[in-house]
Amino acid sequence: MRIYLEELVDRCHSRYHLRLLFPDIPFILQFDCGKELCGISISSKGCTVLDDLNRDAHFVIEGMDESVVSLLTGEERLSQLIEDGSLKVRGGYRPLLFVESVLWLTRSREKEPVEV
Repeated sequence: MRIYLEELVDRCHSRYHLRLLFPDIPFILQFDCGKELCGISISSKGCTVLDDLNRDAHFVIEGMDESVVSLLTGEERLSQLIEDGSLKVRGGYRPLLFVESVLWLTRSREKEPVEV
């Protein structure tokens, strides 16, 4: 799971225009995959993978590894996985919108062929 979070953090840094969306105070996003608990800190000063999750998270995503991986790789949207019952979330509506936006805008994009 850590590999996917590190890729997400790298994409956050590479898309510098997204820093305008990031808060000044670190936003803690936690992923609970049953046996594994991990998270990231998102702020305008930088994003990092968190090893120590002793702080209260602003938003928590709970689910099986497969669902979380499909979310982090951009295959599925957070709202779709919540509707399917694949993931559960804890946090407010505004944090939900923020997380959905960050995950969607930092997804790894493959070039799609365009037919003319």
